[in-house]
Amino acid sequence: MDLLTLSRLQFGMTAFYHFLFVPLTLGLAFMIAIIKTIYLKNKDERLDKLAMFLMKLFAINFAVGVATGLTMEFEFGTNWFEYSKFVGDIFGAPLAIEGLMAFFLESTFIGLFLFGKDRISDKMHTFAAWMVAIGSTLSALWILIANSWMQTPAGYKIVESEQGVKAVLTDFWEAVINHTTVFRFLHCVNAGYIVGGFFVMGIMALYILRNKNSNIAKIGLKFSLIFSVIVSLAQIIIGDIHGYQVTHGQPLKMAMMEGKWETEKGASLDLFGIINQEKHETKVLLEVPYLLSILSYHDPNAEFKGINDLIKEYKDIAQKAKEKIPLLEEKLTELEKNNASKEEIEKVKAELAMAKANAKAYDIDYKDLPSVALVFTTFHLMVYLGFYFVFLTLFGLYLLKRGKLFESKLYLWLLVLSIPLPWVSTEFGWIATEVGRQPWIVQGVMLTRDAVSFHVGTYNVLFSFIFFLTIYTLIFFVFLYAMVKAIKKGIEPEDKNQHPLNYPSAPVGNITTFSKTKERI
Repeated sequence: MDLLTLSRLQFGMTAFYHFLFVPLTLGLAFMIAIIKTIYLKNKDERLDKLAMFLMKLFAINFAVGVATGLTMEFEFGTNWFEYSKFVGDIFGAPLAIEGLMAFFLESTFIGLFLFGKDRISDKMHTFAAWMVAIGSTLSALWILIANSWMQTPAGYKIVESEQGVKAVLTDFWEAVINHTTVFRFLHCVNAGYIVGGFFVMGIMALYILRNKNSNIAKIGLKFSLIFSVIVSLAQIIIGDIHGYQVTHGQPLKMAMMEGKWETEKGASLDLFGIINQEKHETKVLLEVPYLLSILSYHDPNAEFKGINDLIKEYKDIAQKAKEKIPLLEEKLTELEKNNASKEEIEKVKAELAMAKANAKAYDIDYKDLPSVALVFTTFHLMVYLGFYFVFLTLFGLYLLKRGKLFESKLYLWLLVLSIPLPWVSTEFGWIATEVGRQPWIVQGVMLTRDAVSFHVGTYNVLFSFIFFLTIYTLIFFVFLYAMVKAIKKGIEPEDKNQHPLNYPSAPVGNITTFSKTKERI
């Protein structure tokens, strides 16, 4: 394998592992905060014990999530130096804000949240839970802001410096809140809520089936079911809006997601198909007429551009940019000779820099495309699973209304077996999004092949890839062991005076300030 392929595999592997833990962090943190808030109002001890149990699972997941995420930021400098040099002025800002604001907020309250149960008031503990949930969400927001800029860049300009052509920030808020940021954020975070909801539903269903902690498990299943119904339905709406944005901002990605090689008017939505990338065709097995045009343009007769025409368009852009470069260089030389105004010179320099960037970024062919079959398949499976989540949770709500939810063993086992499916769906969505963006690392601005660190040896990347794969796999199995052990132990601690994380409560006589007295915070 070449350097580019290895670098992509390494980053993809580390991101894949890290993204196993991020959705559950988002989902559990938000659910725990809601449960603690309800407990604060009705003082139902079952809710408090449920929150403490979920807190144990959250702690395990959070620790592993932090450990797996650290290496990714370093990879931008080691494996993707050309990318960092080109967009560092823009890309670095949201990552820095994420660390300074979101992660700082999250890490400040995580200790209070995990170990302060017997040392602070219920109100303060609930507040800490919300701060962790908000911190986790803000962390996801700034990471997705950085990712959204790569998908649909805005608020920047291309300049030519001593180091070569690079992108610089011109409008911070335009770069931060570009037209896809909000719904990309909602789509990703809501996916985390689905992961959390199904995770809790499955565990509670297992406890009911085994008659373990069934009293608390029933209230936990009821809460997580209602929560999952809401977020699953919301995901269909959010996903539809986000798909509309992808069509208009990244037409090549959407064409690959839908397996469309030829431009169609009144395009059908292909539910099942077989991609033949060599022949540039898709054998459609089942389709819904006009639906793709309706979803993409809100017009049944709208034209949906296919891969073939889009590649021609991009090649035309590159060719025009190449023809423009010598003309602009000549114009710039004349302006400098004639001592033209600084504004005129800078304007031509900006046009020249953009022409050079376009000449490289749009010079693509079929060989530069990713696996269209992979993008098509992962996208469709993500969508199908999304509808499965809706139908499963709505049926559970029907059983709950009829008073048969806790007695339906078949449905309870279905919930248990469905625990991993939201993870599968989020990973499919991530693959479709990131592979579908190819051949660009920054849409229409920089090709992935131009972003890799050329000074790093192929064997160095191969060694680090094998090393990180081994370490991450070990971490994952440690995570599974700790999680299964905590779930087997059950909801209530063996010793009622014992902290849920096995840390003893502070002796009242020694630490009176934090003990459960009227002087509690």
